[in-house]
Formats: sequence, C-alpha cells, structure tokens
Amino acid sequence: MKASRIMVPIAALLLTAALALPGCGGSEAKSKVDEAVGVIASTQTTLEDLIKLDRRLNALGTRFSNVEDTIAEGKSLVEMALLDLDELEADYAQAGAILREVEEMNGAGDYAAYARLALSALETEEEAMAVNRLLLTSVWDMLDILPLAESMEQLSYYVEEINRLTAEVTDLLQQAAAAAAEADRYYKEKGL
Repeated sequence: MKASRIMVPIAALLLTAALALPGCGGSEAKSKVDEAVGVIASTQTTLEDLIKLDRRLNALGTRFSNVEDTIAEGKSLVEMALLDLDELEADYAQAGAILREVEEMNGAGDYAAYARLALSALETEEEAMAVNRLLLTSVWDMLDILPLAESMEQLSYYVEEINRLTAEVTDLLQQAAAAAAEADRYYKEKGL
C-alpha cells in the first residue's frame, strides 16, 4: 500500500517569506504586522516536521513486510501529523487575529491593505490545513479497514478520496502561494 502525498506546505513557506520583509516606521500597525510575522516565522520547524511526515507517509508500505507493522507505522505518522496540524492551526489563528486587528485599525493605511492581502494567503492556508486534516482522517480510516480488505477494490473508495483530497490541498496551496506573492509585491511597492 502506498499513501498519496499528504501535504507539501510550500505556500506556507512563501507566506512566511512574504510576511517577513523588513519594514520601516514605528506605528502600532507596523508593530502588529511584525508580531504576526513573528508568529508565522515560528511555524517553520513544525512545517518542516510535517513535510518529513508527508514523505514518510508516501513511503508507507515499503518499510515493513507485514500489514500489522505498516498499519502501526501509518497510524503513528498520522497522529504526529495531526499534532503538527493542531499546532499550525493555533499559530495561524493567532497570526490571523493580529492581522485582523491591523486591518480594522484607524489610520493603518497601507498596513491595513497589506494585512488584508496577507490574511487572504493565511486563510487559504488554513483552509488547506482543514482539508489536510480530512485527508489524514481518510488515511487513518483506510488503515483501520486494511486488515479486512480482501482486494484493492475494497479500498478503492479510500484511495479515490485520498487522491481527491490531495488534489484539493494542492490547489489550495497554489492559491495561497499566489496570494502570498501578491502580499509580497504590495509590501515592496509600498515600501512598508
């Protein structure tokens, strides 16, 4: 059995780069933007861990020759990935709340506009994470019924669902990367 690609959070890395550009000025809006950048930058290790887990899930079924060991390994990987997702979702929610503050500040000017653009990327990332959670749940469910399956056809629902969710995550990550690039351009154009 070989699991489909679970998550490649490239857009999150691009978002971090887009938010981490140096700015100038001492306004409260800039301070809040910097705070949100710090929160997102702190997710780097967790994102890297999630990528490693993704690679290991993709290789599931190649390490062990018996099904029980493969199931145990797969469930362990899914549990670790879900913990990473919990952490990322909490950090992204915190960064989103900060960016929403900037967006609603009086006199935030270009920082408010930037916050809206950054929020678009962040919210799309959050949507990708939610779909990724469904994807991981589908992998878990497939592992649950794997010992009962007499043929690959009996697993076809899960394989199709995993492929569908993988495509959806990929699409959302591409959208998030485009939104992060737009925020990056705005930041540079305005010299924030």
